[in-house]
Amino acid sequence: IFKIIKMKNTLFAIYKNNEHKGNVRANNHNEAIKKYIISSGLSEFSNDKSFVLKFESKIAIKEVHF
Repeated sequence: IFKIIKMKNTLFAIYKNNEHKGNVRANNHNEAIKKYIISSGLSEFSNDKSFVLKFESKIAIKEVHF
């Protein structure tokens, strides 16, 4: 028997210039953006404030957002 574990993380939709870039699970908006940047292979920019500010996140609609 498998136990279903509810994830604490929320699914966030990530946008850059109002264009949907992807979805990320995180605890908050800032963490979601940082995780997206790192998973996109752009980790060298993850601490660049001007680069990070180009992104925004929104809680995914019904846990599905594209």
